[in-house]
Amino acid sequence: MEDYKKKYYEQSRLWDCYATEKMRIEETINNIPSDIHSVLDVGCGNGAFVDALIRTFPYKLDRLLGLDSSFEALRHVKSKKIYGNINNLPFRNNNFDFVSCFEVLEHLPLEDFRKGILELQRISRKYIMITVPNNQHLEQSLVTCSECQCWFNPYFHMRSFDKNILLNLFENFKLIKTKEIGPIVKNLAYNRLLLTFYRFWRKPSPPLTSICPQCGYQRKCEIKNLNNNKSSVHLSSSFLSLFIPLVKLISPIRKKKTWLLALYEKTNW
Repeated sequence: MEDYKKKYYEQSRLWDCYATEKMRIEETINNIPSDIHSVLDVGCGNGAFVDALIRTFPYKLDRLLGLDSSFEALRHVKSKKIYGNINNLPFRNNNFDFVSCFEVLEHLPLEDFRKGILELQRISRKYIMITVPNNQHLEQSLVTCSECQCWFNPYFHMRSFDKNILLNLFENFKLIKTKEIGPIVKNLAYNRLLLTFYRFWRKPSPPLTSICPQCGYQRKCEIKNLNNNKSSVHLSSSFLSLFIPLVKLISPIRKKKTWLLALYEKTNW
């Protein structure tokens, strides 16, 4: 059976650098401790973070390395890089002063998540820094495959994090800083009944980069409504124009920053 998740991460357009990513990278760099000389970025993606570190600390770091399990992602990395997986990192114990892992943990299946947490602890000599989506509501983020009607997360997010979860994420490291970073986003706080009702009337389409994990379907172009029945489209739009204000009265709009940053320090140097 084809590995659709692996196929997803080998898409070139997935690794374009956006303004929000640059904002996240700037804030992570601003929170790096001063007493470090070696850095490993696990799940480095397009290398935006490690490449920015070279520009920010051109003479301070003795070792700087990016690791990722996507060959296409590594193709974009300008600094030193290596192919590898978080669940089996090819380094000896306590090998780096600072180990970062940004926007990775939410993507991992349970077994890889457990192994990955242990591996990050094993190779870090002093610090671990992570970023994850801020208290993401996974049910609200689901989209529908137009081929098999499967509901799925378009970015392969498998878990949600809040500050309480981050507090005890690592056994041998203590949390010394947590911070909400990135642009502010607004979310309607749907309850389960309203969410089900909304989905009955409107099934959100997947973005172009998403691949259905059940059948492998991927959209090739933007959806056009030229062939839709005009009366049904008008009815759906009219209903939604009434539904959304009603939801806003019943459910509050929650404002939050996009990501959570957490910095951990080893407890037994």
